[in-house]
Amino acid sequence: MTGKTVKEAAKLLGVPKSTLRYYDKIDLLKPSREDNGYRVYQKIDLLMIKYILVMKYGEFNLEEMQTLLGLISDETTTDCREKTEKLIKAKKKLFQDKIDYYQQMVSLFEKIPEIKDFNDEEERAIDSYVEQIYHMISTPEATIQ
Repeated sequence: MTGKTVKEAAKLLGVPKSTLRYYDKIDLLKPSREDNGYRVYQKIDLLMIKYILVMKYGEFNLEEMQTLLGLISDETTTDCREKTEKLIKAKKKLFQDKIDYYQQMVSLFEKIPEIKDFNDEEERAIDSYVEQIYHMISTPEATIQ
C-alpha cells in the first residue's frame, strides 16, 4: 500500500474518519480500494480533500463542490468552464455583499457612544443608521445569511 488509510488521512487532515467515508458515499471523492475493500488515499485524493475543506469553509454546497471538483478531475468542457466561472462569480459577489454588510455593522458599532453618554441626538443618528442598514439588507437582492 502506497497511500494512506482512512485513519491516517483523517489524522493528517484533521477531519473525522466519518467525513471521509461520507465524501466517498456521496461520490464527492472516490479513493482507490485495496483487495480487501479498504479505502486508500493517494496524494491526489489528499489534495482533493483539501480542496473540499477549503470549499466547505467558503460555504460551497455539495453540488457546487462537485461542479468545481469536476473541473479539476475530468476533461473540461466549455459548459463545465462556464458553470464554474458563473459559480465563482456568484460566490465572490456573496462574499463581497457579506463584507459590505459587516463593514456597515462595524461602522454602526463604532458610532454608538458609551451608554452613559447617550443623548437624544445621538440616538436619532443611530436610529437613522440602523434604518439605512435595514434598507440595505431587506432589499430583494440582499443575500446576507
